Amino acid sequence: IYTSQGPRDRRVRLSIGIARKFFDLQEMLGFDKPSKTLDWLLTKSKTAIKELVQTSKSISNSPENGEGSDISMQRTDLKGKSVV
Repeated sequence: IYTSQGPRDRRVRLSIGIARKFFDLQEMLGFDKPSKTLDWLLTKSKTAIKELVQTSKSISNSPENGEGSDISMQRTDLKGKSVV
């Protein structure tokens, strides 16, 4: 990543549970570097991420609980948290 101070490494902290799952996956895939595992995850989930973004956009563009509507949809952000 290039910052105003030049190229820098970016590191991510993972909870113990997520780190275990991540490194178990890395071992299962036979990759020697975490970046390869992350690249694999992003590549495999690309379609699902695009669908999630499209769904999120279509929900945010639709009228909220229009007149006569008995259906209430709970909206979530991209992290799966409820949006009011």
